[in-house]
Amino acid sequence: MRVLIAGCGDVGNVLAALLLQDGHVVYGLKRDTSTLPEGVQAVQADLLCPDTLTNLPIEIDSLVFMPTPAVRDQAAYEAIFIQGWKNVWASLKQAPTRTLLVSSTAVFGESGGCIVNEETKPDPTSFNGKVLLHMEQLASRCTENLVVVRVSGIYGPGRESLIRLAASGGIEIQQFPPYFTNRIHRDDVAAVLKHLLEIDEPKALYLATDDQPVPRYEVVEWLANVQGRLAPIGLTDEHASAGKRVNNQRLRDSGFIMSYPNYRVGYGAILKLEEKT
Repeated sequence: MRVLIAGCGDVGNVLAALLLQDGHVVYGLKRDTSTLPEGVQAVQADLLCPDTLTNLPIEIDSLVFMPTPAVRDQAAYEAIFIQGWKNVWASLKQAPTRTLLVSSTAVFGESGGCIVNEETKPDPTSFNGKVLLHMEQLASRCTENLVVVRVSGIYGPGRESLIRLAASGGIEIQQFPPYFTNRIHRDDVAAVLKHLLEIDEPKALYLATDDQPVPRYEVVEWLANVQGRLAPIGLTDEHASAGKRVNNQRLRDSGFIMSYPNYRVGYGAILKLEEKT
């Protein structure tokens, strides 16, 4: 299989390495190709500059579109996810057999703590959710062979903000009502994408998150405890959002098994807890 990863950053590099291990041909598209894993065929280009996209590989079987915005604001999101998609799709020499579009569970606007799955109607309230839903709709009009992957909050090496937050000790965190959060380890995101590139007849939409939506307070309390810090101070706000609980049953039904099924396993690996015991 010949795979073009458009926006081959942190997750893309892990995906590329997994694909190379299985003998696939991988092209990594990004502005700075010096960080690509060994064996990836570099495509130095800028998704926002069509003139740099004229030399895309002629024959690819699969496209993975997963760029990262330069900054977190609406203009940057619209540029990379909307215009970037238009530019790369227009520059392809032929349509891929399968296209994976990496989106986000931010397209769901649910804030009452309810469970969401692939059947839940998106109703984004944030600019990022609205832009990503627009991207999904745009891509679906370009190809019938589209698999949208809505990913929850990614953590892992280099994505350790919650660990640092808990380490500060005694911080204030909403406890009642519980604010549910959803997360997935970076390596599991990459493994999910590889899985969906390789399986026969995937469905058009999957939610990629670990097996355990949990209250944010619980995660921070656990991280503080294992780091020997003070537990967070629990706050009560009857009018606060309760977040949402993302269900990954469809992904599991497809045969995928998480290496990091919950936050304890994932953060435990980052903190090397087993080595300390």
